[in-house]
Amino acid sequence: MLTRLLASLVLMMLSILATAETFRVGVPSTNQAPFIWREDNQFKGIYPDIIELVAKEMGVEMHLVPLPQARLLKHFSIGEIDLEPGVSQRRAENDELSSVSLYSQPFMTVNEVIIYRPTLSFPVFILQDLSGKRVATVRGATVPDYIRRDDLSNELQIAQRVHRGWNDIGLMKEALAIHYQRTLNFDYEISLPYETNLVVFRLHNDQKNWLEPINQAVSRLKQSGAIEDLICKYLCGRG
Repeated sequence: MLTRLLASLVLMMLSILATAETFRVGVPSTNQAPFIWREDNQFKGIYPDIIELVAKEMGVEMHLVPLPQARLLKHFSIGEIDLEPGVSQRRAENDELSSVSLYSQPFMTVNEVIIYRPTLSFPVFILQDLSGKRVATVRGATVPDYIRRDDLSNELQIAQRVHRGWNDIGLMKEALAIHYQRTLNFDYEISLPYETNLVVFRLHNDQKNWLEPINQAVSRLKQSGAIEDLICKYLCGRG
């Protein structure tokens, strides 16, 4: 009797595991501390920690898939990625991507800034000031057509090129610009934010039934202060 009961429990557990939802989560393949980086073959940073919190809150598994930005967007468009963290809805997107994208409620804000060589004397605070100028950008990122973009694989390369004088100007996230400046002693100026974005999870339309559970999980984590504490651990020096 006991043997049959144990066997039934094992079969039940295997059945639950077999049907457990697993999301393929697209994340940047390059070091973007404090948002995401790899250490000892483990993902660390704000985004992996938030993904873990949301996964536990929802009772699902989330498998992180590192990809360059352009490939990440392509894989999402064709349904090979289910979820992407840290997306701004204010950024223009191509029709193919927008037609398959659903968005969660915001979970944090991210500032966008312009970095530039200290020898430049003009005030660079808005994108319109960059009209016609060569600007280092991340390949696959959306920027206005009036900018002459030099596409690079990631924001670390942008910081390196501006530091070395290979580009005079670059666009990137404020937290990354400050992090590289402090930890790598890069020499560039950082503008005031030209844009402040609420960032969300992008969910593929094939997984639309999960949008409301994601929103509910984010809402509970925000109300409890868990997300604020997590972000401040990286950006405020707490914990």
